[in-house]
Amino acid sequence: MKITLSKHAQFKFQERKIDTKMIENILEKYEYLFYDLIAKTIVVIGKIKIDEEETNLVVIFNKREDEIYIVTAYPVKDIDKEIKNKEGKRWIRI
Repeated sequence: MKITLSKHAQFKFQERKIDTKMIENILEKYEYLFYDLIAKTIVVIGKIKIDEEETNLVVIFNKREDEIYIVTAYPVKDIDKEIKNKEGKRWIRI
């Protein structure tokens, strides 16, 4: 399936040292899966290494026929806190 990045994602990937291979890995082997009620997007979370430091990567995307459209992605060290802040209010587990 083709992966397309929004302009925002392209900019943020450079800033956050994220590459599309990391995104592909998370999409294949995520640990958490949510639906964002406000943005109407899918949210997956998985572990990655950025500059030899292990962290979690939150990937926000939409599926369009034969394409995955990445809205943004961001690293989060304390994933439990991130989930606690958003689950039930903005995100629902799917």
